[in-house]
Amino acid sequence: MNRFSHLVFAGTFDRLHIGHKKLLDKAFKLTEKVSIGITTEKLYKSKPLANLILTYEVRRRAVEQYIRERKWLKRARFFRLDDIYGPAVVDRTIDSILVTELTRINAEKVNKIRVENGLPSMEIIVAPLVRGDDGEVVTSERIRLGEIDRGGHNFQFSIFNFQKKALTLPRYLRKELRKPLGKLIGGAESQLEQTALKVYRYIDITIYPMVITVGDIVTMSMLRVGFDPDVKIIDLRSRRKPINSKLEYLNSKQYQNSNDKNSKRFKNLNLENLNLFRISDLGFRIYNNPPGSINLRTALIIKKAIRSYINNKNRSWIVVKGEEDLLALPAILFAPLHSVVLYGQIDLGVVMVEVTEDKKMKVREILRKFK
Repeated sequence: MNRFSHLVFAGTFDRLHIGHKKLLDKAFKLTEKVSIGITTEKLYKSKPLANLILTYEVRRRAVEQYIRERKWLKRARFFRLDDIYGPAVVDRTIDSILVTELTRINAEKVNKIRVENGLPSMEIIVAPLVRGDDGEVVTSERIRLGEIDRGGHNFQFSIFNFQKKALTLPRYLRKELRKPLGKLIGGAESQLEQTALKVYRYIDITIYPMVITVGDIVTMSMLRVGFDPDVKIIDLRSRRKPINSKLEYLNSKQYQNSNDKNSKRFKNLNLENLNLFRISDLGFRIYNNPPGSINLRTALIIKKAIRSYINNKNRSWIVVKGEEDLLALPAILFAPLHSVVLYGQIDLGVVMVEVTEDKKMKVREILRKFK
């Protein structure tokens, strides 16, 4: 026999995840009838990356599908939630409300209004927060930020072995990685700016959380057409040759001996030689990333640069000693959903990867094959 007759439960339900599902399961075990409130923009507009939250209709359909599969749909009703109160302050039949510690205070506010309206208080049921494999709470916000999947699995934890310093590309995977991971925007090497303009037009018609470029030529080309990517990853080489023969420092002992600890600034770096990239100062580091590998420390620097842009709009350069090609993979893995990662495809043009949940999972599977 159910403990309660009519329970109310509300949330944004963006990208229905394991936390939502456990709460829904609990709600239908506690009561015969469940009123499910789905928030509208009025409530979530201040959330991080709120513009990425799925539409009300999409979110409602996802919840409906889940409870239909469990044969609970006849016991449910849905309502739009524009404020923290909803029908709970006027509906006498509601006798319970399901919340977490994070939302308990709102339930107490609702009960206060109910009493003022001459209604009995609801029983407040506090469900435990669901945590992912990294010990942090599973939230839609973290999914939008690209940190976890809907099962609460942290993308970093799922592929990084912290006993290793690097992941090495197996020979058998090289052919697979020659296939574009996203939309190929074709263009000859002699027409770099025209190709960059095509890319710019694609980017310009949609609002993306951020744009990351991986590679000297694609970065240089985007800058030349007036677009400044938010994170720029370069190695000052193209096809393993210096992009500018005048860049003497590339062969200097200071560069050859550089590492993350001592390479914060290079006093002898000739900015005229780097006008190509419009680097306005020397406030960047050079990080190691040997060819055919992903240095895990460098990958985490990419993650840090992505977070710095999302939190503070700080654009950054990541200059690599070695080869930056494979760093497109951690860039995709760590970027927020619907970000864009651009990288060059030799003799074909520019690959434009829109970061989606499926794309992240594909990259995760690729990286799990690295040694």
